Amino acid sequence: MAKQMPNKSFQLTVKKLRFLPSAEFVRYPFGGNMTRSSNRSHDRTGFFKYMSAGTARIVLTNRTLRWSSPLLFNDPFDVPRELLFGVTTAEITKALMCRVAALIESPPEDTSDMSPKVRLIVETVKRGITPELKAKLLAGLEESASTHKPTGSSLEDLRELWRSWVPDLRILCLAESPAHVAMWFHYAEQYKGAVIELRCIDELDSAWLVAQPVVYPETKPEVYTAEGWAELLTMRNEIAVRRILQVSTHTKSPDWSYEKEWRIMTFKRPTDRGHYTDYKIDPRELGGVYLGPLMSPADRTDLLSLVSDYPNAGVFEVSLGMSRELVFNQIRG
Repeated sequence: MAKQMPNKSFQLTVKKLRFLPSAEFVRYPFGGNMTRSSNRSHDRTGFFKYMSAGTARIVLTNRTLRWSSPLLFNDPFDVPRELLFGVTTAEITKALMCRVAALIESPPEDTSDMSPKVRLIVETVKRGITPELKAKLLAGLEESASTHKPTGSSLEDLRELWRSWVPDLRILCLAESPAHVAMWFHYAEQYKGAVIELRCIDELDSAWLVAQPVVYPETKPEVYTAEGWAELLTMRNEIAVRRILQVSTHTKSPDWSYEKEWRIMTFKRPTDRGHYTDYKIDPRELGGVYLGPLMSPADRTDLLSLVSDYPNAGVFEVSLGMSRELVFNQIRG
């Protein structure tokens, strides 16, 4: 017997989303040669990446940054390993019927994001149906919600699909500032490491132009609830897939909100192996290197030598101030 799968179209949709798009450029009317990439999603001039001294040495030597699968993340709750965990097919079916009933009772003006079948129903209602027909539709939905006996095969197919995606996801995590004390401790080898600054350059179509901020909601995101999945299942597949990926990869517990993190998400290349990919960076994108206050003299010497190959990069020595702040002294650039 053939499997019931909305997932085949989900898979086709994901294939279209797997890699960062190439840019088109918009020329500013009064900006000389300045251009703005169509991929730019924010107005930031740059981001920062905290790392150990050893990792900084590799980055500067190889001119690469490592993008990782969530399987390598330090927070096991970051990016769900299982989709629809604790949510049953029966709960989703009931929530979906309620969702469609609400759309029939109060049809929205804009239906462009809806799946074709749901949109047809809602548009038909908007054009006008008799009260008797509307009552019959609502009664039919209520009966379906109470008597439908789902097999769960489609739900399990979707879970399997998500399990196959997680190892293939590639995420780069970035910070807004090089002056976060806790970040220096946790991600820069307890002040012995470094921070590199990545410039957002439109003309180079820098990958970080598409970075999105992580959000830290107090309530559960929709991918964790039956009601949320009911809403997703009334959307067009491409919109639902984007939403699932966005919420799953850019949402964290409020406990992590101090990080003010930004992320970029893509998928591994067909030839990649393992749970990470090292992507090249353009030397012009390196805007600065910040040397940790407890960095060893040997690491400091190595990094100063390597950064000399990056003419646009400033170098900053970071020290610990007496008022519990970080002090930055620019020594080059």
